[in-house]
Amino acid sequence: MKHYKNYIFDLYGTLIDIETNENSPALWKKMAGFYSVYGADYRPAELKKAYLSMVKEEEAALAKETGYEYPEIELEKVFARLYLEAPHTHEAVLSPGKNELKAFSAYIANAFRIISRKKCRAYKNTEKVLKVLKSRGCCIYLLSNAQYVFTMPEMENAGLVSFFDGIYISSEHQVRKPDPHFMLALLDEYSLDKNDCVMVGNDYDSDIGIAASVGMDSIFINTFELDDTEKNKRLLAMRNRVGISDYSPVLTVDDIGDII
Repeated sequence: MKHYKNYIFDLYGTLIDIETNENSPALWKKMAGFYSVYGADYRPAELKKAYLSMVKEEEAALAKETGYEYPEIELEKVFARLYLEAPHTHEAVLSPGKNELKAFSAYIANAFRIISRKKCRAYKNTEKVLKVLKSRGCCIYLLSNAQYVFTMPEMENAGLVSFFDGIYISSEHQVRKPDPHFMLALLDEYSLDKNDCVMVGNDYDSDIGIAASVGMDSIFINTFELDDTEKNKRLLAMRNRVGISDYSPVLTVDDIGDII
């Protein structure tokens, strides 16, 4: 495999092993309890339904505004709307004022994430790989479909932030993988030549697909132990979507440690 100057990594399922459950009834019961503390009253199922509806509304509005096929909203806006548009309210000492709403929505967002999160840790060889790449003089970038309000604390807790020369999180840029605009924005901001770069990720459509769409090499990490039949099926689906019949990752490995 050729030497690359720049490595562009996906995060979840590539560098960080994470598992969440946003359908858990316990999650929505606790979130309804949080909102009640601040004067917004929901039944758990009612809160979940409102959340999902508002996410769709915000995504549709952003798609219309930007023209992106794959828009990425900031979920803090949804959590703020859930408070402001609660169907039932009561007077509460801790009700946030207008100037406190931004901090409140970030707090509620992280409560949601922490309660729904079952595990979140760097893979065994993640730090080793990043250290070796740095020692070789490579630059390291992040291109992640994620929420900044969740992701930065999780990266900090995993001790990964200092390795990156640039961090691109979709919620900050209103677009997510596999939309090529997301990758092109990173390349433009850091004046990177795509021929000097490789995209590393665990998803054929979003990670390998975005690389294919801009003519960049890629490495596939088989995190979820797909068999050859499933890998070929997903690769073919990506090729059909992008319209490139012969694109393949330059390397496929089962462990991130195998890329160095």
